[in-house]
Amino acid sequence: MSAATLERLADRVREEGPPLAVRESFDEALSVYGELAVSGPRTADRRDEYAFVVEAVREGYLCHYGTSRILDAPDADLALLAGDLLYAIGIRGLADLADLESTGILSDLITVAAELQAAGRPELAERLWLGQITALACGKDATHAAVLNALASGRKGAPEELDEWTKETATAHGLGRAFDIARNQIDSGPSNF
Repeated sequence: MSAATLERLADRVREEGPPLAVRESFDEALSVYGELAVSGPRTADRRDEYAFVVEAVREGYLCHYGTSRILDAPDADLALLAGDLLYAIGIRGLADLADLESTGILSDLITVAAELQAAGRPELAERLWLGQITALACGKDATHAAVLNALASGRKGAPEELDEWTKETATAHGLGRAFDIARNQIDSGPSNF
């Protein structure tokens, strides 16, 4: 990508001004989902924009459920507001791309991940992230829709079906190293990537 995605996102947050404060430094290597999103055939023509959208939504998610990569330790209430702002930044970027399929994919991701978090299943939410960003990069199909519905309804075996669909799709579309890096981040435990 031509621009550092997290730095671009931090610049956008700086435009908002106080009370949000951006960290003095952060690690661009933490933008694994942006890299994964742009490694597939659906997003190749607008890599920087898709990476920005995905990382804005990811940062919003982390403000709600984890630790921000770019913000300087906001309190809990400010973190929630920052998360909402970052979701809005991502969705606005997606609107500019006029990509209805990606809008549905990211909308489902935000909704189902929130449900999984509320159910005390954060590890499953991370697996969902991997699957949904793979779908954004490669496209979704009927199997993906069925697996997502099964996961949302809590059907036994759905997480394994999601993992299988994700791996098969990533392999079929040659996502390679970007997929392996994102999957390894999930396998390594608690994340702020």
